[in-house]
Amino acid sequence: MRNLRSKARRSAQMVVAAILIIGLMIMSVLVTVYETHSLFLRTRSPVVREVVGAITADFKRALASMLAVATRAYFNYSEFSDLTDRFSSYGMSMNNRHNFTVARQVAKTYLEYWRQSITKAYGEYGVQVSYEILQLDLSKELGRQRTVYNLMKGYWYLPTSGSYAYAKLRLNITAMGFYNWESDVLVGLTLTVYRKPISVTGQNVTIMINVRQDGSLDYSTSPPSLVGTPYGRLITKGWVRIYYPQMDASGRFTGKWLQAKIRDVTYAGMGNYSVTFEPSLPVLTDLKGDQYVPIMVVVSDERGIVVEASTYYYIYFAVQRNTPDTLIYYDSSGNKTTLTRPSDISNEVYTLEMSSNLSLFWLGQKLSVDPALKLPPFPYIPIKQIRVNVTLDGTTATLKERPIQYENWTTVVWHGVPVDYPVGLSDPQMDFVKGDKYNTKLVFQVKFPTNIRKQYVTLWWYDDLDTEPAVYQTQIQFIQDSTHKDVWHPLYDVEFVDQEHQRSRGYVNYFGVAAFVLRDPSTDSAFGPYNLHAFGRYCSGTYCHLGRFRPYGTWQVYYEYMRYSWIKAPIRIFAVLNTEWVGSVYRDYGDTALSDQYYATLAIVQIVNGTRYIPVITYIYWKNMRSDYGYWLMTEMGAGFADYFAYTKSSSYTNQTFVYTYDQVYSEGVLIRSNPGILLAHWNNGGTGRAVILNQAAVNLLQSIGSTYASFSSTASGGLTGRQGSIEADFWPYNTYRSVSAGTFLRYWTVVFSYGASGSGFLNLGSNIPNVWQNAYIYASMFQEKWAPSILKP
Repeated sequence: MRNLRSKARRSAQMVVAAILIIGLMIMSVLVTVYETHSLFLRTRSPVVREVVGAITADFKRALASMLAVATRAYFNYSEFSDLTDRFSSYGMSMNNRHNFTVARQVAKTYLEYWRQSITKAYGEYGVQVSYEILQLDLSKELGRQRTVYNLMKGYWYLPTSGSYAYAKLRLNITAMGFYNWESDVLVGLTLTVYRKPISVTGQNVTIMINVRQDGSLDYSTSPPSLVGTPYGRLITKGWVRIYYPQMDASGRFTGKWLQAKIRDVTYAGMGNYSVTFEPSLPVLTDLKGDQYVPIMVVVSDERGIVVEASTYYYIYFAVQRNTPDTLIYYDSSGNKTTLTRPSDISNEVYTLEMSSNLSLFWLGQKLSVDPALKLPPFPYIPIKQIRVNVTLDGTTATLKERPIQYENWTTVVWHGVPVDYPVGLSDPQMDFVKGDKYNTKLVFQVKFPTNIRKQYVTLWWYDDLDTEPAVYQTQIQFIQDSTHKDVWHPLYDVEFVDQEHQRSRGYVNYFGVAAFVLRDPSTDSAFGPYNLHAFGRYCSGTYCHLGRFRPYGTWQVYYEYMRYSWIKAPIRIFAVLNTEWVGSVYRDYGDTALSDQYYATLAIVQIVNGTRYIPVITYIYWKNMRSDYGYWLMTEMGAGFADYFAYTKSSSYTNQTFVYTYDQVYSEGVLIRSNPGILLAHWNNGGTGRAVILNQAAVNLLQSIGSTYASFSSTASGGLTGRQGSIEADFWPYNTYRSVSAGTFLRYWTVVFSYGASGSGFLNLGSNIPNVWQNAYIYASMFQEKWAPSILKP
């Protein structure tokens, strides 16, 4: 046994000795190789090191200069035009200042020029140079999941923001036998604004910011991650600016941003700076209870790389429904009746507009805002960054992203009165600010599917500078060809007739008079036109045609974004008529009337996705005094569709309602009843109906201009079928001769509302056809000024 152990030990010793001998042999070879390589490096590396170092440093400068061009153009192109204009031949321009794709292409074009220049400059060394675009994780640096890819990225407008460029440089120096050298090259600038101010006095505010430049790469993650290096040269080599929101005398933010006066900047080490600026600002509190002053901070390093940060993330408020759940009306005998709305009121959808000064509108009416609500303004950002979340059930559990639309509006003095009207969908790359000519409005919908009272809205913005406007599903579409000038909607097609499209399909020729015709989306049959306004009558022989002078012109339809024509309007399509002319639809009967000496018309028609209503906002200005038989605020023709008619009377009784059958209308030829109120309706025996809801301003105009002659009318006969069945709001009827004064100005809205005897959002009136008008009446209040929604503090 001892001999066996002794042999084993000797055997192990021999193995160890063999290993040591082999190791010595390998080390001898390595020493020889090292000595040979050292000899090569001693004779070649000074030049190699110099060339590699110079090219790497130059590549980093090239990356930094391109990131500076991109970020300075994005921040303020005109201020830095001496730099940005140098790259105009590559595609950089004022028009593309908020297009990071263009900036990136400019950078790639420039880097290719740089690569070719380096190859020529170091031609004697046989330099071969290229770069590879890789990804870099920014989650540690920004505190949220973000990545650098496709060479350059910018993440701005949040409390921690940054601008970065990243690539792997590859290099061969063939004349010296130096191959496959590579290096990760990063340039970047990160800014953190600590939200809570250090101090706020009556004169100034002091905040703390942190700035980091470039940094080290952590390769333990895939892709590698960035940890920025504190930047201590902001005062001596870079710069900082602060922008604050202007406030009016009442302390309300106007939406305009101004540059603050910086009184002191002090470096506190590790990239931290305290900044004191004027004026003083209010301290706001967000939903989490965090305090902040609403400012934007912009910094730049000595290379010209810019970063812009905001102290807040979103704007948050509540929308309160104010419509009554129990309605009152009086029947034709004067008996008071209450009508309880169903629990399902899913047709109560508000299409709201928000301007850059934080004013909110419904049907052009500015909504009341709770004085306790202190909304910060939107940061100075491109429109395309903005999104909206809205609740559906009044709880934050359903606070989800909803469609948003960006629109261009302008204010003009129209016949002596300032008037706002849309001039198209916005260019999403432009800034969300009130301009000298155009004012962008954000449009979104707040729905009340049940009888809840409040919904919550959050308006927020993407930090990614590459953000594009969102594409949302929509059920509305504009079609224009030789036979169509239509907006398609699931409930109806709206055909616009005008100078450009004079004949309604299968219906009548309007000879340039502007109106719109509702059509069945399944059969394309016409329900009859909606006439905006009409005055006088045309008599040929013993027969007189009603509504002789009507607005004459061309509808401008807005349905797609500037620069993004493939993105269609997700919420509403506009048709705008602005004309000084009136004309006649009765040319077939010899009437060639066409004049600019009666009244001017500005009308805004909205076809709204996901709703049953078509708002028509109308302005009328009378240039001269005129007298004639009949003056109509509006008429909606029937094309023989209706079997029942109803209107609410404006009287001492609240919305006293009268219902008539077609036979009753026919027996009178033209049914005329006094004092029309907010609702005119007609429907058929199948329970399908259309109503015109007037706002209180329209009712007041009927009474002030028409006096005791104001009337509701329905014309029994006419049109292609011989049976008409219209609903009309008259200042005075066709058989009364009166005058309208020069200078008379009218501003009102009407709403065409589609309803049925039953279905989602309606009372079940299928067995009570004479009362189907009630399903229009239960929604009439939402279109009245006094019942408009209000904006509250959450």
